[in-house]
Amino acid sequence: MHNVRDKEVKDSPIRDKVIVITGASSGIGKAVSFALAAHKPKMVIVARRKKKLMQTAGSLKRMGLKVLPIVADVRDSEDRDKIIDLSISVFESIDVFINNAGLGKVNLFLEQPEREINELIETNVLSLIKLTQKATKVMKDQGYGHIINLSSSLAMLPTYPFAVYTATKAAVKVFSDCIREELEGYGIKVSTVLPGPYGTEFNQVANIGKASFKVYDVIKLAQEIVNLILKPKENLILPKKFGPLIWFTNLSKKFKKTVTSGIAAQIMAGKLETDKKLASEKEIFEAEIKITT
Repeated sequence: MHNVRDKEVKDSPIRDKVIVITGASSGIGKAVSFALAAHKPKMVIVARRKKKLMQTAGSLKRMGLKVLPIVADVRDSEDRDKIIDLSISVFESIDVFINNAGLGKVNLFLEQPEREINELIETNVLSLIKLTQKATKVMKDQGYGHIINLSSSLAMLPTYPFAVYTATKAAVKVFSDCIREELEGYGIKVSTVLPGPYGTEFNQVANIGKASFKVYDVIKLAQEIVNLILKPKENLILPKKFGPLIWFTNLSKKFKKTVTSGIAAQIMAGKLETDKKLASEKEIFEAEIKITT
């Protein structure tokens, strides 16, 4: 991931621009921060996990970047204020705001705990909307800016084991589409990224372990997001072959059901395998406790 520092981009249009990335301690957020390094922007990286965040910040600083790490939970109102206030206090502007922080949980809707539903909606939708509003108010005063919201290709290919997660990502897509025209008059661009399955911690967090579907290179995804910053457009669907797939499935109800059912089957297989593994580990742990007591 660090190979982007080998060749600095001279006269980059985003050199010294202030870029805020939430969820930057791992996965897509971390990959994007490293992919940006060659362009030498000023970076605000945000995450809940302090140790991982500081490790990322340390690596970026060694690459010659000005970095502001902020330990924050996007679901917390005071933390959201902190993200905006510290960014302005230290770097005086916010040029690009990347709403990357998100949560995925696989569960059949009828079995999904209310706590988990709330967590998905609060993290993926409410926090993103509230942070976007705060960031765009700053950008309005500046007369320019770029909002990049992370959705998911599943927003266009809804699958039942991911009902609530998919609904939140569809909400992100629709929200971005709705605010784009309103903000255009203030010089603010709005982009939505709709990635497919990439090689991050997502599967483990979502409780599907090593599902059978192919995962793609997150470094390539990160570079495409950098390209999106350099040349903004409304929607970025990745990998690129997913674009025609989504277009065609929306033309044919039968084909769409075939595709989404296939995705659902792979996701459920991963979930069942993970559930079985966790149950086995729990049995072993409980047996060990009985022995020691």
